[in-house]
Amino acid sequence: MIRTQTVFTATATALLTLTVAACGGDSGDTSADAAATDNAETEVAAEVPSAFADVNPGSYELENTHASLLWKISHNGLSYYTARFTSFDATLELAAEDPTASSVSVSIDPTSVRTDHPDGDEWDAELANGAQFFNAGSFPEITFVSTDITATGDTNGLIIGDLTMLGTTLPVTLEANFNGVASPPWYEGRNVIGFSAVGTIKRSDFGMDALIPNIGDEVEIIVEAEFLESAS
Repeated sequence: MIRTQTVFTATATALLTLTVAACGGDSGDTSADAAATDNAETEVAAEVPSAFADVNPGSYELENTHASLLWKISHNGLSYYTARFTSFDATLELAAEDPTASSVSVSIDPTSVRTDHPDGDEWDAELANGAQFFNAGSFPEITFVSTDITATGDTNGLIIGDLTMLGTTLPVTLEANFNGVASPPWYEGRNVIGFSAVGTIKRSDFGMDALIPNIGDEVEIIVEAEFLESAS
């Protein structure tokens, strides 16, 4: 993000300098102008914020004790039913100097779905294994693999990737926010970084159309995750 903005700033500054020179002839002090231009570029570049300036680049693993994967779905238009997966993993390859060059991959165990339904394990097992729902016996894994990351702000971006569920792979976009970095002493100097992300899919696109429209088609995905820098 910084590199793109700096190149744009440098180009604009150079064009402005050429315009002034063309209008004013050679009467000005070109060495002074060049120095002023260099100083202006340096000053503008220094003012561009970098949320990742203190983050180590490289491989990161999901810090499972501080991660959650929730989903919400309309119930008869009266409320949003909320559930979660309790077993999932993710890896992040972070390019700190250009976060858009990063990549992330996620693996989810559909049998770990939890609803806190009064029927407890019975309803969770039906969602996990029922042929009209996650059908985990035939499709034991849900995956997401990023294909593109676009910056929309210094700490915000869009993560586009392939979501594979029930044997169908479709592109999905997540709106992500980088929350910050820390290096707690119990991680012995390793970085831990935090992200939040949200997105929406249509479950019918993946072949899960049971109980529509009483149970909604659109599913909101909510992710909170911390990633720990891999040990060298």
